[in-house]
Amino acid sequence: MKKLLKLLLKTVLVLAVLGVAALVALRIMFPPEKIKAIALDYAKNTLHREITFDGLSFNLIGVTLDNFAMSEADSFQAGTFVKANKLSVKVALMPLLKKRVEIATVIVDGLNVNVVKQKDGSFNFDSLIPASDETAPQESAQDKESSSSAFVLLADKISVTDCNLLYKDLQTGMTAGLEHLNVEINGLDLTEPFDVNISFTTEFQQKNGPAVSVPVRIALRVFLANLDLKNAYVTVNNVSANYKTVKFALKGGVKDFTAPTAEFSGTLSGINNQIFADFLPDLPNFALPVINMKVQAAADLDKSSAVIQNIGLSVQDSGLTAKGTVGWGSASPTYNVTANLKADLAQLVQMTDVVDGFNPAGVISGAFKATDKMNGQDVSGTVTLADISALYEPVTLSKTNGTIKITSVNDVSCDNLSGLLNGEKFTTSFSYKNIKDVMNIVFKLNLDKLTLASFPQSAAAEEQPAQTDNQPAETAASSGPETLMNVKADVKVGEIRVPYFRAEGFDLNADLKNVTPSMTKTNGTVAFTLKPGAITDLESFVKENKFVKILLLPITIVRKVAGVLNIDLFPAENSAKKGEIAYTKAEGVYTFKNGVMNLDKTIFESKLTNINAQGTANFGTSALDMKVSATVLTSQTPVVIKIGGTMDNPSGKLDVLNTVGSVVGGILNYKTPGKVAKGTAQTAGAVATGAVKTTGDAVKGTVNAAKDTLKGIGSLFKKKDDSAK
Repeated sequence: MKKLLKLLLKTVLVLAVLGVAALVALRIMFPPEKIKAIALDYAKNTLHREITFDGLSFNLIGVTLDNFAMSEADSFQAGTFVKANKLSVKVALMPLLKKRVEIATVIVDGLNVNVVKQKDGSFNFDSLIPASDETAPQESAQDKESSSSAFVLLADKISVTDCNLLYKDLQTGMTAGLEHLNVEINGLDLTEPFDVNISFTTEFQQKNGPAVSVPVRIALRVFLANLDLKNAYVTVNNVSANYKTVKFALKGGVKDFTAPTAEFSGTLSGINNQIFADFLPDLPNFALPVINMKVQAAADLDKSSAVIQNIGLSVQDSGLTAKGTVGWGSASPTYNVTANLKADLAQLVQMTDVVDGFNPAGVISGAFKATDKMNGQDVSGTVTLADISALYEPVTLSKTNGTIKITSVNDVSCDNLSGLLNGEKFTTSFSYKNIKDVMNIVFKLNLDKLTLASFPQSAAAEEQPAQTDNQPAETAASSGPETLMNVKADVKVGEIRVPYFRAEGFDLNADLKNVTPSMTKTNGTVAFTLKPGAITDLESFVKENKFVKILLLPITIVRKVAGVLNIDLFPAENSAKKGEIAYTKAEGVYTFKNGVMNLDKTIFESKLTNINAQGTANFGTSALDMKVSATVLTSQTPVVIKIGGTMDNPSGKLDVLNTVGSVVGGILNYKTPGKVAKGTAQTAGAVATGAVKTTGDAVKGTVNAAKDTLKGIGSLFKKKDDSAK
């Protein structure tokens, strides 16, 4: 036995001497200077680049390279592609005899790589990638298996320190990178789990945009299962990232890399408007509480698809969950996903001061389904409102309940929505369908009573610059295409008390097509009825809402024209109500045809005056063509006014023929204020009926008679102070 041990010892010593001799011979045959010359020549002639390094040293089965650099294409004058302070690899000698590669250490220090996308779309590393040789024999699966099983890879330590990977896109001016990259792997073993720790800082900047810097840390536990990917796994002990006040944390893992299954959970905190200040400086103040996240999914790499068992986001008692399938194997992604939503408004409102004073409360819940069909518009589901309340001064909404049905993004409806508006009960239903880019809206509303101390600020109509008489309304309203709407409305409101207006009730029915903001293409009908009430300030009232302005357009124009003619068509009942337009009944039926509104019926009755209007208002040209008959009930004598001009600048004049003809009956049957001669009346009546020729002296007499008659008419609409008391 002793002889055997001595023999073995001598053998080991001989092998050691031979190994040392072989290394000495290798260094004699290939000294560092000679290897450097070979490397420089290879880089110049094969890679068409220059390289430099300060030193190349060989250790026992190891090599160290100091201050290495490789140029961009051709030479360093074009720039530096890669550089490193130190590259070192040391391999254990004895395990090689057992077909085991045991790396003692791998050190990469100060590595910098600059990747550039040129303006023509090419990259600065393209010349380093050899073209694929389709004629080269493919490695068989058996060859792969034999080569992979020929050795075992181990490494005591792999260290990457202070490295930078930088990317620049010359087409867009964008820059990005991983800076200060550090990687530490201890005890790498293909057959045993090992730890990996990574840290870096991501950098990103768009052209002329703010720079974003996010430090990231990653801690992993990796098991490669001797390259048996089905049994391999990665456990994510921690992923953390920070940006300003935002903190992101994630943990979980991935198993079975042939059909990966993943499960992660994490948190996101510190999100507020300040973190977006560099990009969106005008955002309102808000701050979100901690957001909790969960993901469970399994992928089928062969089919390029994945099953999402659960994705969840939650903020306090509010949250969103989803599940379904996704695919990425076709030209466009495919998906079939269902989701559930719950939002506690009282909690969410605490996240922002935008809704200060709104005081929303209640719960919104929903169930949805979305697929990739219909060009991504296949979204369906329901949204349920439970005890929703909110304040939007001066409107208070409370105890609102209902369910909204979503058939698709272009088909939304609600059969019943009820609640309290400023303490008064309301019920409503609506539907919306987008058919060939035309919005079809059906709306019904029943409101017991409407009381407003003021109008909401956003409801006030903004003053528009006045149109010129020759400028079409459509051009003035918008220079681009207008959204078309088909509207059906049925509105019933009980007692109304709002600024500038009061009424005992209001009914509206509308069936309009091609409605636009300018109304230039509108067709259909609108009919409304106002129960007794008063307009205390007509001009201010119509400014508050465009729809109100359209409904009361005839009254507004009549009053403006009467004022120019110095005729008081709306005398006050007494001095306390001066300027108020009181009425006992108001009705309107309007027909629209290609933007022209025809006044089929316009009735405005009060205790002192009755007004009837007919004619047209052209929203395309803004032109007016109306005729208004006004009767003061104290005399039962009507006056007729012809109205022309435009909606913004109406003009009017008395219709002498119709007015005089109508005055005759009043003169014959009623006493009229002032002195209107009987002969004048007879002459005017004859002129109106054509019994007297309007030539010569007759014309002169007729004109004088008409003047006297009009003076009498004027007196009908000018109430004396003592009569108003």
